[in-house]
Amino acid sequence: MSDSADTSADDKEYILVTEYFHPDTASTGQLMTDLATGLEERGLDLTVYTGQPNYHSGENQKQPTESVFENVLVKRIRAPQMRQSSLARRLLNWAVFTVWMSVRLLVSQSDRERELIFVTCPPTLPVAMWMICTLRDWEYTYIAYDLYPDEPVELGYLNEEGLVHRLWEGLDAIAFENAKRIVALGPVMKDRIAAKTGPDFDRNKIHIIHNWEDEEFIEPKTKEENWFSKEHDLVEPFTVLYSGNIAEFHNLETLIKAAAKFDDENVRFLIIGEGDNKETIVSMAEERGIRGDTVQFLPYQSWDDLPYSLTSADVSVVAVNEGFEGIVVSSKIYTAMAAGMSILGITQPYDDEATIIETFDAGFHAEQGDVEGVVEAIETWREHPELVDAQGQNARAAFEEYFTKTQSIDRYYRMLTDEEIEADVTRTATVQAAT
Repeated sequence: MSDSADTSADDKEYILVTEYFHPDTASTGQLMTDLATGLEERGLDLTVYTGQPNYHSGENQKQPTESVFENVLVKRIRAPQMRQSSLARRLLNWAVFTVWMSVRLLVSQSDRERELIFVTCPPTLPVAMWMICTLRDWEYTYIAYDLYPDEPVELGYLNEEGLVHRLWEGLDAIAFENAKRIVALGPVMKDRIAAKTGPDFDRNKIHIIHNWEDEEFIEPKTKEENWFSKEHDLVEPFTVLYSGNIAEFHNLETLIKAAAKFDDENVRFLIIGEGDNKETIVSMAEERGIRGDTVQFLPYQSWDDLPYSLTSADVSVVAVNEGFEGIVVSSKIYTAMAAGMSILGITQPYDDEATIIETFDAGFHAEQGDVEGVVEAIETWREHPELVDAQGQNARAAFEEYFTKTQSIDRYYRMLTDEEIEADVTRTATVQAAT
């Protein structure tokens, strides 16, 4: 890699490579849009290389191959990408995006020094970008939103002893080792990355920068003043909300089983979103006779309605399957904190989400499969409504102090320009250095 220690941010061209970008509604697309526009506002000369929209409400909105979005130059591959409605379609999209983007970057020309920033979306991207950067003598920052091939192994798609896994794991470790910087979403993820790379790996290059929510877009609202709560009859019943992707690694099975315990009570469970595992979750609710009355399902809501749908309940759910500790960190936790709601975490007690909930007294968490633990948490909240309010206030206060969009993008800017990064949130109630 070239030595750019003496090169200022003003002399460098940054390229952000991501499969999703505005108008895609995937959380990664929203976060990468915030990151790109925020870094541009702070003075980085940044260009986004991305694909055509293909995620739910962003799909079928074909975009020009070159455009400007909020002062950010956006370059897209020409190939149309298919809606992510099956694993086969997703794999094809990943292959098309990765190959096309690799070729485009390989032949691209610039008279300035370049640095690549890429995210693990698609998961085939990091190894490809490492190869391109090696050939072009570019430095790169590796943003780990999910860890691969760990995720497909946990989902049962890959054999941990198989050749594909061993090859992928080895190449990804090389991509980590050669990165100038790595971004992890929490301490458990940081530890996992370091473990993947071996004892001689420099842990100091891993920066913990949490994902975020827009502090002005999502703000607390009472159910009584929320039109969405009124429209869906959520004001009177105690309401538990899950909103987002319904993937195989989001443990909603425990939530549905707990919901069945409240079949005859004034408790409502609202599940908003789509995903590979939605059919399974809907079937579970139907089998238990609780779909419609106790458990209500809604599709993704429009962008303009999100400030209301995401604040329409008493409690917000963050659920991750066992085994995914450090592989993913659910961005839903930051949205729930921004909404000022108590959080129900269905997690392992030591993972990054549970740590945040405990550190700031922002709710309760129960392990995956612990139906009685979920029921007990809900009963406690119902018996002590003042606790719901207090934990919700704690969540919003912690969010404003540590997890806003402004703070996280500031951290990215300081990292990319080699400024000192201030302390980050770890396992204790104090703020300790994470760099």
